[in-house]
Amino acid sequence: MAGRTVSTLKFVGSISLGLLTGLSYTLSSLTVPTLLTLPSATSASKAFSNLTTISLTHLRTLAAVSSSSFFVAYLLSPRSQKHPYLLWTSLFVAAAGVTDLVVPTTKKTIAKAPKQKKTKSRQMDSSYEVLGSSDRESEMSGEDMDDDVNGEEVREEMEGFMLTQVIRTAIAGVGFAMSVVGIWGDGAADMVIIEM
Repeated sequence: MAGRTVSTLKFVGSISLGLLTGLSYTLSSLTVPTLLTLPSATSASKAFSNLTTISLTHLRTLAAVSSSSFFVAYLLSPRSQKHPYLLWTSLFVAAAGVTDLVVPTTKKTIAKAPKQKKTKSRQMDSSYEVLGSSDRESEMSGEDMDDDVNGEEVREEMEGFMLTQVIRTAIAGVGFAMSVVGIWGDGAADMVIIEM
C-alpha cells in the first residue's frame, strides 16, 4: 500500500512540476511580450496587474503541491528506496516557487504623474455648467487615467517579471528533468531480468 501511495505522490509531483514549468515558460515567452504590445500604458498596466495576481497564485500553488508531494514521497518511501533525487527535486521546486521573492527586479509601483496641472483643468471644467454631458466626464476620466500611468515604468516592471519567469522556468525545468530521470530510474530498478 505504501508503494502505491509513494508512486501516486511522485506522479502528482511530476505532473504539477510540469505544469509549473509550462506556465512559467508561457508567461515569459508568450503572455508578457504580448502585453508589451498593447497600445496604451493604462490598459497594459491593468492587464499586467491582473496577470501577476492570478499567475503568482497559480505558480505558488503548483510549486507547493509539487514540492510537498516529492518531500512526502521521500518520507514515506521504504529505506531501500529513499532516493536523494526526491529531496533535490523538492528543493528545486521550492526554489522555483519563491523566485519572485528572491530575484531582485524593478518592483516599483507605477508612478502617478504630477497632479498640479490636472487640478487646474478640473477647476476650469467644474466652473462651466455642463448639463447632461456624461460623455465629457467619461472622456476626461479616460484622459486622466492615461496621464496617471508612466509607460516606461510599466515596461520595466513587465520586463522584470519576464526575467523572473525565465529564471523560474530554468530552475523548474532542471527539477522536472531530475524528476523524470529519477522516476525512470525507479522503474528500471524494479525490473527483474531473467536470463535463460
